[in-house]
Amino acid sequence: MSWSEKILRTHWFVLLLTLAIVGIGLYYLKSADAGFFFRQIRWLVLGFTAMAVCYLIDYRWLLRQAYLLYAGAFSLLVVVLMLPAKRGAQSWIEVPGTGFNIQPSEVMKLCIILVLARNLMTRDNQATIRGLIAPFLLLFAPLALILKQPDLGTGILFPPLLFAMVYASGARLWHLLSVMAAGVCALPVMWLEVMKEYQKNRVRAFLNPEIYSAREAYQLIQSLIAIGSGGLYGMGWGEGSQNALDLLPDKHTDFIFGVIAEEGGFVMSATMLGLYWLFAISGLHISRNTSEPGGKLIAVGVSVIIGFQALVNSGVVSAVLPTTGITLPFISYGGSSMIVSFCMVGLLLNVSSAKGAILTRPKFTGEVPV
Repeated sequence: MSWSEKILRTHWFVLLLTLAIVGIGLYYLKSADAGFFFRQIRWLVLGFTAMAVCYLIDYRWLLRQAYLLYAGAFSLLVVVLMLPAKRGAQSWIEVPGTGFNIQPSEVMKLCIILVLARNLMTRDNQATIRGLIAPFLLLFAPLALILKQPDLGTGILFPPLLFAMVYASGARLWHLLSVMAAGVCALPVMWLEVMKEYQKNRVRAFLNPEIYSAREAYQLIQSLIAIGSGGLYGMGWGEGSQNALDLLPDKHTDFIFGVIAEEGGFVMSATMLGLYWLFAISGLHISRNTSEPGGKLIAVGVSVIIGFQALVNSGVVSAVLPTTGITLPFISYGGSSMIVSFCMVGLLLNVSSAKGAILTRPKFTGEVPV
């Protein structure tokens, strides 16, 4: 396929949505903290570069390297647990002399999409319980290491991603519902054996914010004040009291949506969520119109993880969900998260531009096409 064909076939609406989200995000990030605004430009440049690379490389080549990439990301998850904790978590690997910290859990988000797509497209027994064992092991092995860091925010994205991809590949719904029921039954064990005390306190604060208002529920209460202050049209750029007085913690990262809600109001908040919804729908549209199974699954994975991450972040900020550290894609300040998110956009554009090598069947099967 020529470059002109590739460009004409590309679903550029996804890129336009991404640019719109980035533009609005930069606007409010500058209001939140001008220092982080200028540093964010650097990550955006690296992000766009990574997106271009993922768009230009044949994604089917990446599928053939999926297990190797997965092994590399898994190794980083092991290494980070050997390093000293920073801010109460073992989540970052510092690259000497660069000022850049790699977050292995973010890298694994991208690699798990590729490895699940590779695994599921080359097998034909997803409709059986036995056929679900391999993809579940591929996901839950790194998930266990991520939760050990602890990084519950990233970890919470993995189960919906797995369920969506195995369902898209032909798994039976009642099998997945059975697994979900087993997961619900295991929640007491997770509460007693897996969750740290501060994570339990966040859940308690979510249920009884008044009791924990001085500590665990402080972010939640301040974000609710910011959202309530914003009203319908917002207080105006730079006019938000919670933002201006630095009463909203982590306002440039996990709680940037609170700044958007306070200064842009319900209208801007709904606009942002609408853009993420359109992004996810566009990704699923690309999946539906892709005839090659690996590409279909990549598109499903990217759509679900970006859409669900935005949903969880906005849910946390609006107190619909318990507080957990999770970024707002393309908006929150950060290096690894921004670069990985743009890599996903590049893959989505790549899939949309490719010609299918084999036709879709009721069950995905066959080798990775050349």
